[in-house]
Amino acid sequence: MIPIPSFIYKRANQVAMIVFVPIFAWVFINVYDPFDFDKIGDANLFPWLNIPKELSIQLITVMMILVGMAVVAVSRTLMGIYTRRKPISYIHYILWVFLEIVIMATIYTVAALFTDTDKSVITLFHNSLIKTILVLFIPYVMCYIYFIWRERVAQLKMLRATIAEDETVLQNAYIQIYDEKGEMRLSVRRENLILIESADNYVCVWYLNNNLPKKVMVRNTLKCVADHLASTSIIRCHRSYMINIEIIKVLRREKEGLFVEFGVEGVPDIPISKTYAEAVQAWLMK
Repeated sequence: MIPIPSFIYKRANQVAMIVFVPIFAWVFINVYDPFDFDKIGDANLFPWLNIPKELSIQLITVMMILVGMAVVAVSRTLMGIYTRRKPISYIHYILWVFLEIVIMATIYTVAALFTDTDKSVITLFHNSLIKTILVLFIPYVMCYIYFIWRERVAQLKMLRATIAEDETVLQNAYIQIYDEKGEMRLSVRRENLILIESADNYVCVWYLNNNLPKKVMVRNTLKCVADHLASTSIIRCHRSYMINIEIIKVLRREKEGLFVEFGVEGVPDIPISKTYAEAVQAWLMK
């Protein structure tokens, strides 16, 4: 048997149902009067209270609702205990709800014996059962529709968050190079971008394609490119160069100063000027 979704009987939804159903039932009973309260005046159920008929009707209505609320509360508590051990199927859930209605109808039948003594117990139970179904059917359906809608909204939010997270991860996996007009000219996977070289009003972007070094010229200054890539691993190491600090193979010190090697044939060793030496070494320490 197919189990119902667990969110239907989770505690928050059960509490919401226990609170909403009595409120709806009170409004429904007062508007449509399904229990023939006109006979209450003749029965004189509360002579010791000396209260008018309208107040008697409200008092009985509240008592009936409280009884129904107690039945639902006990039933849903037992359902919560039961579902902790095993899921509940659609058929079992429908039977469970029907049992709730039968119990309420039985209680209302006993109450009806005091106001409608001309009818048999079977007739009274049949009438109470039909009326109880009418009173509870609409709020139960409304609750289920609301629970399903809220669950779908939560799932949609999670899906959007996952998509946004995946897009962020994907964006972080690529380095975008823009021209002087702010238009993207090149998007390279982070691990494939080697270095960026200044060439007057252009920059020359070195990257790997099928393990071979390629170069692309983009019209922009190295300073603007550096500002755009400030939060990435592509850092300034010289007034004429930016390097991908994550793929450096060797940091070499010579008389002329520091140099980095990428271990890629055809890619030159890049000097590190004193101005940027401390920043490069700090990155390497990380």
